[in-house]
Amino acid sequence: MARSIRVLSANLWWENSEIDGIVELIQRHRIDVLAVQELSVEAAEAISAELPYGQLEPHARGDDFLGMGIALRQPAAYEQIPLHFRPARRVVLDPAEWEGLARPFELVNVHIHAPHSIRPFPSFLVRHRQMNDFERFIDKEPSDARVVVGDFNATPLWSVYRRMARRFSDGAVLCAEREGRPVEPTWGPSPRSPRLLRIDHAMVRGLELDTFQVIDIPGSDHSGLLFDCYPSD
Repeated sequence: MARSIRVLSANLWWENSEIDGIVELIQRHRIDVLAVQELSVEAAEAISAELPYGQLEPHARGDDFLGMGIALRQPAAYEQIPLHFRPARRVVLDPAEWEGLARPFELVNVHIHAPHSIRPFPSFLVRHRQMNDFERFIDKEPSDARVVVGDFNATPLWSVYRRMARRFSDGAVLCAEREGRPVEPTWGPSPRSPRLLRIDHAMVRGLELDTFQVIDIPGSDHSGLLFDCYPSD
């Protein structure tokens, strides 16, 4: 049986996140791949102690929301994908380093510019250019086993999501329909408020999903996406 890789995608809300709580999540859920957005220096140091591979690129300022990265339990090739204003990050997991993995697959971590952001302005143009850049990358480097995770800052009604959904399947929807349950929102105005919008996503192509959960991220206004996946035969 093919080995599943456990992935957590989380917007940490910079220094608002509770670092001890993040570490506890990694340990309790035995995370293999952690894709983070809005990453602080302190959180990066704590995460790296648990998941020493990949690359974390925190930012000292929280108001630009630029800190990102992918932390890994085992080694994998890592690179930035140039997108306007904020690059995406990519890792390729290979069976040579990930024992039991049937064949390589790729994970991309994105953080699309928020529609209400003032800098850079106008936000709608920044978002449009980011998606143009991302689609050029997809066309230039096709993959038959890829998952795109992160904070899309877009509900399923918005253009960013719809453009992604033309090329990928929504992992949350696939698992919810399979299990006969509703798809859960991921964002609220504060850590303890009800989640109102679904703006964090895991879009898949050529991957099977064993499980999919929306989980609390201590101190963050976003919930995390926790799922197990492996390449399709």
